[in-house]
Amino acid sequence: MLFLTDVDHVSFEKANETWQNNLQSATVSLQVVIGLCKRKETAALKIKAAVS
Repeated sequence: MLFLTDVDHVSFEKANETWQNNLQSATVSLQVVIGLCKRKETAALKIKAAVS
């Protein structure tokens, strides 16, 4: 029984680590997308100001 508990604990730790890594990757990806959107918006505003 103790062995099974240890295995479950290791599996949980690995699953938790995987989840945290996936969350970090998703966060970085979202930050990149937000950065690109802000850049595009800034560029559009600069073009609009230049045309006006």
